[in-house]
Amino acid sequence: MERSSTRARIARNAGALYVVQLVSFLIPIFEIPILARALGPALYGQVLFCQALALTASLLVEYGFNINAAQQAALARGRLGELNRLFGQVLLAKILLAVPLAGLMLAAWALGLLDVYLSSAALLGFVLAYFLAFGFSPMWYFQGRERMAGPALLDVVLRLCGLGVLAVLIRAPGDFLLALPILAIPPLLNTALTLGWCRLEVGPVRWDFQGACRQIREGFHFFVYRSASNLALSAIPVFLGLSAGKQAVGEFAPPEKLIKGMTSLAMPFLSAVFPVFSRRLEARDETVSFRAPLAVLAAIAALALAGTALAILVGPWVLDAMLGAGFDGALAIYFVLIVLAPLRILNQSIAMVLLIPAGRSKPVSYVISACSILGVACGTGLSLPYGGLGMAAGLVGVEAVLLVVMVGMAVALVRRRVAIDGGAR
Repeated sequence: MERSSTRARIARNAGALYVVQLVSFLIPIFEIPILARALGPALYGQVLFCQALALTASLLVEYGFNINAAQQAALARGRLGELNRLFGQVLLAKILLAVPLAGLMLAAWALGLLDVYLSSAALLGFVLAYFLAFGFSPMWYFQGRERMAGPALLDVVLRLCGLGVLAVLIRAPGDFLLALPILAIPPLLNTALTLGWCRLEVGPVRWDFQGACRQIREGFHFFVYRSASNLALSAIPVFLGLSAGKQAVGEFAPPEKLIKGMTSLAMPFLSAVFPVFSRRLEARDETVSFRAPLAVLAAIAALALAGTALAILVGPWVLDAMLGAGFDGALAIYFVLIVLAPLRILNQSIAMVLLIPAGRSKPVSYVISACSILGVACGTGLSLPYGGLGMAAGLVGVEAVLLVVMVGMAVALVRRRVAIDGGAR
């Protein structure tokens, strides 16, 4: 009965997360023909640069709580006292992280350091709104409690409304500034409503400064893993814009969004099974079995390869249907980036299904962080002579190296388990 209940929870929460993920994948895809055709590659690249800057900064506020705090919420098993304390600590920790970052962005804007991309107060407001919306999202709470259906529906409704308004109002380059609030309001409203939802469930927030600092300290390795795993696909437009200009960002963005959508398709399932494997593999007595996580990894690998083959066939047609004139380099970039999809899916899966639940968060976080930084550095260096194509090549090469390392760590973990089993017999 317990196994059946666990499977039902996984199916229900994975289904809700897949609805969100599908919308999160499709809406940026539908935004491409609206914004790219209306604004052109340079202005479209500027919007993407601002979004990427905000999302990159939000990773420092999110701080890996989608893993660390979600795991704590899962282990709390619905005890409202623990959930109230956890929610207050995480919220205060995010405030402590956000205030200096917002101050730094304001100072950089006031000093004119970002005039090429943030030339007006409207652009700065857009970056700050996006930053707060994604940095303060409490989805970790609903993920840990395995109750994603309601927040998923809210996210879908708000994003579809935003897309509809965007399609009606954005028609020409002169609508550039109008597009900014239309893009920012749905995620900002979603974060405000879900925070209120959490407040209604857990009760009045109790501020615990020491607890917030402890959450930051103890969540550091999860932060390194979480920020690094998202850095390559969130911050790339920032680095590419600084090294190769707005035009390169505009050409890189459409294929990047398609690949990012592909790689994100595994995350709803991984987020749904993560609390389950965390409970099963959390025991440190080495008596747990790795048979189930290894079977899950094999299935994910097969599906990732099949999906990549399909994307190779249909990707060029999709790009041609979305883009207008001025995006000549997009197709070549797509055929390089397509290799990134199965590599990244496998690396995410090995980490969240096996290594982190089994207590290997520290080495995993360091390895992924190092490879992420190396990938960005290599891609940025190659983008100087080769633009977006060089960035794509650098990312793919380092991701392949990361997969070799992650597989080696998984093999070592399993061999240790086999050796212990042999010794016990």
